[in-house]
Amino acid sequence: MKLTVIGSSSSGNCYVIQSDTEAIILEAGIGLDKAKKVLGFNVSKVNACLITHAHGDHAGKAADYEKTFPTYTLEHVIEAKGLKRSTAVYPMKKFTAGRFTILPFRAQHDVPCVGYLISHPDIGKLMFLTDSFLCEYSFKGVNHILVECNYSDKALQEAIDAGKTHAAMRTRLMTTHMELRTCCKVINNQDLSDVHNIVLLHLSMHNSDRTEMLTTVKQLTGQSVTIATPGLEFEISNNPF
Repeated sequence: MKLTVIGSSSSGNCYVIQSDTEAIILEAGIGLDKAKKVLGFNVSKVNACLITHAHGDHAGKAADYEKTFPTYTLEHVIEAKGLKRSTAVYPMKKFTAGRFTILPFRAQHDVPCVGYLISHPDIGKLMFLTDSFLCEYSFKGVNHILVECNYSDKALQEAIDAGKTHAAMRTRLMTTHMELRTCCKVINNQDLSDVHNIVLLHLSMHNSDRTEMLTTVKQLTGQSVTIATPGLEFEISNNPF
């Protein structure tokens, strides 16, 4: 299967995992037309669109997506966005969509939020966590980790000193988004014995340093690390060879 990043920032988030016959979409924060284009306009192969929480950069286009794809999200999102066709999910209650098995798990944000552990015969297990300042779970047998690394304390302080970020943002970030060192701890708390890909998501424009993040996560985890950027594509499999 192939992972495509359509967007991974406060401007909009959306990721597509697909083969010729199956697909799953993560987040609905970018226009439906872009998702359709990535799918080669084969919308019927989409087994699920999973949305983590109600903020616009993740669920802003949910009303459009649910008209086209089977969409799953928290009851809070369904109510907040006035969704009519979406199916509610609940933390730690597993469900299936085609050959995908999906386990929502609780995330820590300023609105109700979940991450997803996604299993499929062709990709193994994929952990997806964004917009959370910590993670209380450790998962066995994970093959792919897509996790937020929104800011680093060092880059945040530099942005505050330069006047790019207001000092009051520090408190909000600490209780809503994942800092670099926390990201490393979350990754290391997972079973890394069969991990093939680590992808860092949702980097802040002003409060992150890509070089610092790549270097730090690589050194602390000993794994290959990629930063999610629009247009990024790569193959994901449960077999690294």
